[in-house]
Amino acid sequence: MISPAAERFLARIGEWYMRHICMLMAFSVRHAKAVFLFFVLLLLVALAYIATHFAMNTNTSDVLSHDLPFQKREIAYKKVFPQDRDSIVVVLQGKDASATANAVGRLQSWLEAHPKYFRSVYVPGGGKFFAQNGLLYLSEQQVREFAQRITVAQPLIASLSANPSLAGMSDLLTEAAQQSLHGNVDVQGLVPVYDAFAQSIDAQLTGHPRQIDWAKLMGGGLGHLGPQQRFVIIEPTLNYGSLQPAEASIQFLRKGLETLHINAAHGLKVGITGQAVLDAEQLKTVSEGAFTSLAITFGLEILLLIIALRSARLVVGVLVNLIAGIVLTTAWALLVIGPFNLISVSFAILFIGLGVDFGIQFSLRFREELFNGASHEEAMKRVSRGLGAALSLAAVAAAISFFAFVPTSYAGIVDLGLVSGASMLIGLFLTLTLLPAFLTIWRLSATARKHVDFPHFHRVPTLARHPIHRYAWMILAVVAVLAVAAIPAALQVRFDFNPLHMIDQHAEGVKVFEELLANPDTAPYRIEVLAKNLDEAKAIAKRLEKVPTVARALTIADYVPQDQGPKLAILNNLQILVPPFSLLMPASLTPPAPDTTQKMEKLQKNLQELAAKDKGTQGRAAGNLANALGRFLAANAQNPQALASLQSSLLCTLPDELHQLGEALLASRVSIDNLPTDLRSRYLAADGQARVEVFPKADLTNNQKMLQFVSTVLQAEPRAVGAPVMLVQGGEAVLGAFQEATYIAIVGIALLLLLSLRRYRDMLLIVLPLLLAALFTVAAMSLLGVSFNLGNIIVLPLLIGLGVAFGIYIVLRWRSGVDAAHLLQTSTPMAVFFSGLTTLSAFGSMALSVDPGMASLGDALSIALAVVLLCILVVLPALLLLFTPSPREEGIAQDEGS
Repeated sequence: MISPAAERFLARIGEWYMRHICMLMAFSVRHAKAVFLFFVLLLLVALAYIATHFAMNTNTSDVLSHDLPFQKREIAYKKVFPQDRDSIVVVLQGKDASATANAVGRLQSWLEAHPKYFRSVYVPGGGKFFAQNGLLYLSEQQVREFAQRITVAQPLIASLSANPSLAGMSDLLTEAAQQSLHGNVDVQGLVPVYDAFAQSIDAQLTGHPRQIDWAKLMGGGLGHLGPQQRFVIIEPTLNYGSLQPAEASIQFLRKGLETLHINAAHGLKVGITGQAVLDAEQLKTVSEGAFTSLAITFGLEILLLIIALRSARLVVGVLVNLIAGIVLTTAWALLVIGPFNLISVSFAILFIGLGVDFGIQFSLRFREELFNGASHEEAMKRVSRGLGAALSLAAVAAAISFFAFVPTSYAGIVDLGLVSGASMLIGLFLTLTLLPAFLTIWRLSATARKHVDFPHFHRVPTLARHPIHRYAWMILAVVAVLAVAAIPAALQVRFDFNPLHMIDQHAEGVKVFEELLANPDTAPYRIEVLAKNLDEAKAIAKRLEKVPTVARALTIADYVPQDQGPKLAILNNLQILVPPFSLLMPASLTPPAPDTTQKMEKLQKNLQELAAKDKGTQGRAAGNLANALGRFLAANAQNPQALASLQSSLLCTLPDELHQLGEALLASRVSIDNLPTDLRSRYLAADGQARVEVFPKADLTNNQKMLQFVSTVLQAEPRAVGAPVMLVQGGEAVLGAFQEATYIAIVGIALLLLLSLRRYRDMLLIVLPLLLAALFTVAAMSLLGVSFNLGNIIVLPLLIGLGVAFGIYIVLRWRSGVDAAHLLQTSTPMAVFFSGLTTLSAFGSMALSVDPGMASLGDALSIALAVVLLCILVVLPALLLLFTPSPREEGIAQDEGS
């Protein structure tokens, strides 16, 4: 017990506060209509303000304090290299590299034509520079083999570039067949041409035209030397005032892909991912499940309130109080704090739990007083005297548990703490004013004043049927054993810092992202290092490549090809055989000439003769082509449209391929200075600072491997930044913030209880079950495989807030003069039970959500609330019975105003 002087001083403050609480409630009852009208007008003003000022800040970069060391490094890096933040990544893969390159080119042109939706577009390895110098990035042996293939195909290339038409192709193949027939000259490379032409003609006849791949026919063109999988990195236009900042850009992109025929139906595998897409998909699944979850929650809330209160007017009064609290808190937050963030908007979830609790406690106590014979006015007085202190203490304690987040470095949760803490005080004020006024205007009927019995709960030993003293020692012994056993399990609980695991794993963005992560060459999670200059960047890259978890480390210098001299010499020699200017043919084909049919018939005849003479591979291929030509001519000899369609199928890809070949033959020496500007700006700043890009060796969907990657790189280079560093160290900061806030909340609440109750023992009676509930909750989550994550970690403040409130109701009812053995026969524990059950139904419905993050929050909250109820309704009464005398023996019953 604290000193007598301090106790007298605190007692006077308590008496003064209780006197004003009673006066406030009495005023609300006497002037009920005026008070109710005041709140109606206030709510209308609040709704109008919300409608005109509601805003959301969905910028996730503002969630953590910018003063954190890794945040400072990240901000400094982003100032120099701001690219790829909140980007959209389109992954394209065609049947071959040439088809992929064509799709990439069309998509890039379309994106650049719509700056309203797309601020910038970057294609790694794309553009005129790589089209001209791409061969220099191959090995010398690969360049030599390419030159040999082009040399073999040179006659074909020369003829086609001079006359790129169906008639010209027929003349070329006729001449080649005649050389084989009469000159005994073996023209190399014709078998693939015959086969490709025959297949294309057959496809035309079946109504499914198929274009010939000239890159392959020319001995493996440039397109086949590039990757089959390509990337287009897009910086979308973002609206941070929207729940989905990039949604408009993403939807417009999807429509564009369909318009451009870049999809599976046209032989292209397309995937869309990137941080902007992942954020949009998470918010989409949250919103999709929100309506169903809200409907289930509201239905269960009303059902449980009906069961608990057994009065339509009480139920409506509690719901009106709850809705008014949410509206007023929202308006206050917008006025004082500003736009909500993705975390602070969840205050409504927390308010539902405690807002309903205030209403249920008030209503059941009010009904109990009516049953005991009090008039309406007298019942209200008794409620104000007997419950005012408990409600006030519970609200302030809950507010402290939320305000405890304000001193932390988790900026996003600071707003949640401010809003939720204020909501508790607003909820208390409404419960002491609006709810009494409502119940005075719409008074309970005579039937509603009767005793409310809960027969089903008579079967629960600790609630009604059996006196708790029969089980008190057994309960505490079992709890002590369980607490000791829970410690190892609690120590094994995991914190999942990876937000990727909070998104629907079946969503397109997640699947594409994980596919990229599985390949070290395409891993989106990369670490970056900002160096003072290029020389330092090279030294850092060399050092980091020795780290076991690093696959490779790149600087701008790695984009300068090695051994350029021998490669350029090979290409210069090839220019003599195939002059680049001879390949610059028109981009589109001219219509078939009038004599095209005759030339095709001549070709067919020569091919038939060759097939009859040559029984080898060439003869077989010639015969197949002759047969295909015969079927086509029989059906379409006089059909100009069919001839034009066939010419397009056979030759439409030729101009692009020849143009690419002509550009590639003009390759020149590459240096850092003549690298493309968009590439150079991503690795080298104007002031000389340089970027080192570090690729992981392992698949970073595994948290342990990401931790190893980040820790080993930071050991070698403490200046490292990037997504993996942000996730790991940001997760540590979030976890630290919640731990810090939890300690602050427990100490603050303990001090509040000590000053209010003025007895160490009574303070410990409330705090001890709360600590046990926290221990059992963490242990249960560990055993059930539920990890803490960035979404469900708010279970801790809710557990503290509800646990303290429930404990206060029980202890203050005991202090009012009710013996511990009979305490559970009163309305107070029943109100706690129904309040917890109502809140449990609200949060339990979230466990059914299709969104993994929301589902995990529902799981964690359900576990926490169930444990809190057990500790408050079982452990706390047992402690009261065994370790406290009767409250009347201590002379404290009168202090509580009852």
